[in-house]
Amino acid sequence: MKSSIFILLFYWFLAPNVNAPETESVNSLEESYIKFNIRNLGLNVEGTFKSFKTKVQYNESQPGKSSFSAEIQSNSIDTGITKRDNHLKKSEYFDVAQYPTISFQSTKVSAVGEDRLKVLGDLTIKGKTLPITLPVSIINKGSVREFRIEGELDRRDYKVGGSSWVMSDDVYLDLLIVN
Repeated sequence: MKSSIFILLFYWFLAPNVNAPETESVNSLEESYIKFNIRNLGLNVEGTFKSFKTKVQYNESQPGKSSFSAEIQSNSIDTGITKRDNHLKKSEYFDVAQYPTISFQSTKVSAVGEDRLKVLGDLTIKGKTLPITLPVSIINKGSVREFRIEGELDRRDYKVGGSSWVMSDDVYLDLLIVN
């Protein structure tokens, strides 16, 4: 009886999970990043979100069966200036008290060339969800696969910041997901 329990525990903890999809992976935070860039007072202001989780289910042979998702902690914004970061956390911008996360969920993935995808999905910022299309480049480095995502959005669509003649409406996104 005892040996049966040990054998069961052995297989439960140490045996490979044959039901897990081989292409699913969660990002490596040490190398992955989420960056943004916006013009303010004629200068480029760069920033990052330090706390996030991404999930990629990539099907190399059938890219249309792939999916991408992300959850970003909005209070992890970092522009390198604490006073500015605290300002961006207020209700006029990210309102982190009421909207602690920014999320993305793909709705359609298609191949647009070798090692390139077009990912359509829903981006939610401050409780407002809008469709967005993001180009993705895939870089294979041995056993590691990188997904480079670049895009652009209008901050006003998500009610981030008010009308401004000194701050650009366009925000440029730069993401790297390392699996």
